Amino acid sequence: MVPKVGLRATLPSAILLLFALSGCSEQEPGLAAPQSSASQSTGTNTMPPSPPPSTAAASSSIDPCALLSEEDLADAGKFNSEYKEGGGARSCYWQQSAADGGEVFTFILSIRDAQGIDTVKDIGNGIEQTKVNQRPAVSTQDPKSGDCVLALQIGDSSRIDVTVLGEGDGLDGSCDIAEEIAGRFEAKLPAVS
Repeated sequence: MVPKVGLRATLPSAILLLFALSGCSEQEPGLAAPQSSASQSTGTNTMPPSPPPSTAAASSSIDPCALLSEEDLADAGKFNSEYKEGGGARSCYWQQSAADGGEVFTFILSIRDAQGIDTVKDIGNGIEQTKVNQRPAVSTQDPKSGDCVLALQIGDSSRIDVTVLGEGDGLDGSCDIAEEIAGRFEAKLPAVS
């Protein structure tokens, strides 16, 4: 279980950063259509490469907002979720209700259908190999802000990221919170092949 204090501890500035980063683009996701029939007749492929079928099948059916329920988060308060697409991911932003007058806490679950855990970028404190309920995972943390990304393997070329914003005072407990959140939904993921 996650202590209420652990999930509720965050700074309003971290939340503002989250909304600033998530609001960078209002573009609709999709594929570009060919400009003319000439490009079609020459055999030029205008479609971006697709992930391998086994990877796509393992992760493409996962709805990041369906991985957690109100009951899963009940001990930490009431959360609202919002689905978004962008940056190569299908994401669910979970935000704790401020109805109780407390501080707002937000975390993000992002499904990456074409990126495995071996492609996680170091955000400042190295990449740490770990496991969540025996599922291979990696984590990285920003040493200044405390932001943490915990990536769990779905397939060889797919993963789910749990992103928790830190409190802006260096290495805090954000990776512990990310691991606790991941433990609550990991069993709903497809078995690692």
